[in-house]
Amino acid sequence: MKSLVAYFSYVGETELNRQIVEIQKGHTEIVAEKIAKLANADLYKIEPAIAYPKKYTDVVNVVRKENDENPKVEIKNLLPSISEYDTIYIGFPIWYRTYPRIVASFLSNYDFTGKTVKPFCTNDEGSFGIALLELNAQLKGASVKPGIAIHGSDVNSCDEKIEAWI
Repeated sequence: MKSLVAYFSYVGETELNRQIVEIQKGHTEIVAEKIAKLANADLYKIEPAIAYPKKYTDVVNVVRKENDENPKVEIKNLLPSISEYDTIYIGFPIWYRTYPRIVASFLSNYDFTGKTVKPFCTNDEGSFGIALLELNAQLKGASVKPGIAIHGSDVNSCDEKIEAWI
């Protein structure tokens, strides 16, 4: 069987080391590419049908609203199936202590029964918050393995940490 790295990554203004900075490539995308290479896995970028705003204050407002209302965020490029994969790495930035609602929407489109899921995240604190609890609740029937959290400032130098985790 095959492995898949499915991830959502944000590009625009973000918080890094307690400062707002603009990034041209998302932290989660950088980590996802490393995982795909090290695990010899297919790579799939989860993209919203309507792009998130680039300004930090604007994206924060959208994320707050999504967390309050828990909508199914429309995805523009859904995979037709995940049936050919036995291991799926799921990656995301931590937004308000959990994964973005677009990731929840992605997960709700597939049956993960019998799949091995290995979550990874990027953020400014280096932890999963409540994301792992929510993943376990959403992925009934899957074997959710311990995840890896990468601090945003460490994404370019985390290869050994990722390799040990894989």
